[in-house]
Amino acid sequence: SDVGVRLDHSRAISQDLPTVDAEGRKTSGMTRGLGTVYTWNVVSPRMGVNLRLDRGARTMLRANYGRFNQGVLTGELDPISPGNTPTTTMAYEASSGGYTRFVSMVDPSVVSLDPDTRTPHTDAFSLALDRETNRQLRASAAYIRKRGSDFVGWTDVGGLYREETRTLADGTVLPVFALTNSTRDRRFFLTNPDTLFLHYDGLVLAFDKRMSKGWQASGSYTYSKAFGLQVMSNGAADAPQFSTIARPDSLTFGQDPNDLTNAAGRLPNDRPHIFRAAGVAHVPWQAVLVAANLQYFSGKPWAATTQVALPQGNQRIMLEPRGSRRLSSQM
Repeated sequence: SDVGVRLDHSRAISQDLPTVDAEGRKTSGMTRGLGTVYTWNVVSPRMGVNLRLDRGARTMLRANYGRFNQGVLTGELDPISPGNTPTTTMAYEASSGGYTRFVSMVDPSVVSLDPDTRTPHTDAFSLALDRETNRQLRASAAYIRKRGSDFVGWTDVGGLYREETRTLADGTVLPVFALTNSTRDRRFFLTNPDTLFLHYDGLVLAFDKRMSKGWQASGSYTYSKAFGLQVMSNGAADAPQFSTIARPDSLTFGQDPNDLTNAAGRLPNDRPHIFRAAGVAHVPWQAVLVAANLQYFSGKPWAATTQVALPQGNQRIMLEPRGSRRLSSQM
């Protein structure tokens, strides 16, 4: 058995930086930073045990647990930088032939970061049984469980919203949240919303036949479920899966309460069924080595969405939870 612990001290700093012009060149000016934004002191325990279940050590039981804490991501500090300028998003309109429809504007003066932000973390546990039937063949079964929480995301602490409905062209009645005060009153707060979470459960069955009599083979089958609510949960069908707003362009998921509608569900990388098989064989009379590989994946989950005009701007809203539809399986 093994037991260990990791201690991390992290400090998020917004430093003073030279001002740049429109072409990105440094000027003589200086943009004052915010100093220390928050400090994390976290403990990450790890432990594992291997148990021999028979005298010949052909049957083994393995168990592992670990907590994995996220470090400070500088991309999560970008939105609150004092050097940011307002960003306006416009949508394309066929009538004008250009991007003339106002969607939203993000003013750096209305965003802030929670100084009591907690460390996003995942608790992972696995339990596996290995059985070696003979010197050539080994089989195993493993259960993996992950639970993630305290992810960093947006909330609006200044906007006031009223629950309303909108009737779509096909007659669907969609519940929406309409802003009742001014868009200038919205205040976007980067914190640890209780709504964000991750659950993963997986069962893996595998076998391995070592090289003997001129051939070897291996294979595995995984049945799993990746469920939760993340900052990319309302993304398109081809969206990647990640748990931070720190992208090349900072994500705004959660700044509008309509982002959360039907957003909890299967995560973008949820693949319930995965099958892999590989084999190698010698062809002695030709001194040739023949190899084959086969992989099968369930299709990625997605959901239908619609665009709705609301007082706060046009909002993309999910009509059903992700996972209600899937892309074709891949092989």
